[in-house]
Amino acid sequence: MHLPGSGRTLPLSSKLLFALAGVLALVSFLGVRGEVARAEQAQRAAGPGVDVVGASHDIAAGTVLGPDDVSLDQMPSVYAPPHAVTSTQAAVGTVSAGVVLAGEVLVDTRLGVSRFAVAVEAGNVAVTVGFASVPDGITSADRVDAYATFAGARPYTTLVGEDLRILAIAEPDASAGETTAVPVTLDVDAETARQLLQAAAAGTLGLAARAADTASASPSASFVPWSSAPPG
Repeated sequence: MHLPGSGRTLPLSSKLLFALAGVLALVSFLGVRGEVARAEQAQRAAGPGVDVVGASHDIAAGTVLGPDDVSLDQMPSVYAPPHAVTSTQAAVGTVSAGVVLAGEVLVDTRLGVSRFAVAVEAGNVAVTVGFASVPDGITSADRVDAYATFAGARPYTTLVGEDLRILAIAEPDASAGETTAVPVTLDVDAETARQLLQAAAAGTLGLAARAADTASASPSASFVPWSSAPPG
């Protein structure tokens, strides 16, 4: 071997170094190509990638999942757990049945679907009571006031819930007797729920629809217990 631009010949040691470098380069190339081939073979064996939804952070049991709690990832189908959730839309609004660790794939068997998880205002409860009187044509878009009428020697009616939001209206229930009750599910605070249930047990409930700009349905929204004397 001659050096470029000169008539000198490389010594044997240099020739050996060049040859060794060529061999090492060839071995490195073959090694990389082998690793790529093995990776491609493993990927083919694992199957195509599928979408899965994972936890963005540690999630406590009983948490209503929001958009910030979940993320969409991909993994080989062979590694995806059974019943894995495959879209963030399917996960948002569900309730975790147990603790979920960050990065864990969500499965629908560990998620509860609640109609009220995202419908009920924070701090409120959903309560269903039967109303003997419901305005014709009322819908879940209306706001209502709830009144209770108590019988006796001096029957009277009192307000037991004001400016309430309707979640659902069911078909009338005639199984309780002659009076047909319409089950209405309301989004209320805990105290109003107590008043409504107490009034339903002791008297007869009725709903009144409110106009959008109604300020107050009554001078007083306080509940008068059945055991108390009616207002004079």
